[in-house]
Amino acid sequence: MASDRARMNLVTLASNAISASVPAGVAVAEGYSFVRYRRFGANTAVAAWSELAIGAINFCALATLALAGAVIAGDGAESILLPLLGVVVAGSGGAALLFRHPRFMLRTVGWTEVHLGQVGRLVGRLTQGFCRTARSLGHVHPSMGLWSAAWGLSVVNWLLDAACLALSFAAVHAPVPWGAVLLAFAGAKVVSSIGITPGGLGIVEAGLVATFVAYGVRGAHAGAAVLVYRVLTLIGLVGIGWLSVALLAVEDRRRARSSHGPQLAMEPAKRAQQRSDDP
Repeated sequence: MASDRARMNLVTLASNAISASVPAGVAVAEGYSFVRYRRFGANTAVAAWSELAIGAINFCALATLALAGAVIAGDGAESILLPLLGVVVAGSGGAALLFRHPRFMLRTVGWTEVHLGQVGRLVGRLTQGFCRTARSLGHVHPSMGLWSAAWGLSVVNWLLDAACLALSFAAVHAPVPWGAVLLAFAGAKVVSSIGITPGGLGIVEAGLVATFVAYGVRGAHAGAAVLVYRVLTLIGLVGIGWLSVALLAVEDRRRARSSHGPQLAMEPAKRAQQRSDDP
């Protein structure tokens, strides 16, 4: 069990590095994780469902942090941001809960197709692949406690990342704008997931600095803190992630050799047996 957990952690680090290193990195990283889950023994349906469920939980946790940031930051924009982010949190939370019940999701899509006309038919076409997968997941029904734990750990993961951004202000001897940090952090993660440039390079930095300046941070402080944060997260974490990719690749080769070894060792015995059987 401990070795399986360690391999899953390596897959997570590797996936993060891929998503931050190549164009359309999120899609490539999702494909990489899917292949890894299949090699760990998950069937196609479970591997696909896991990827989608993880994405829903992570987005809900990120939206929750953005809502908290809007509450802390205030500054007059909360009259617009709070209702908007409240809807996003509610919608993403509902989607994350739906993934606990794949069969119920099928019924929801079916109801949409029947009652919402062209919009419903569009939803049906877009979810055809998922619906085919979900039909074989009747046995999947995680407990609410397990689902809540996954959401809580996702929040902790995002908070630690946001803390790195906040402490980058301390590193350049600038006051930490906590509310703006959470808002800017959440927005940067959404932008980087679009994959216009590898890891959102250039776009994320501009968005972070612009958000901080809008909340009253001096431009020099915002630029310096963002630079420190991006160096740590891009160079540091990406380096660790690609090391994880290499470690997983080495493990694959070792497993392949160990599985082929007994077969190769038996070949001479098989040939000898065949010769003795020949008249």
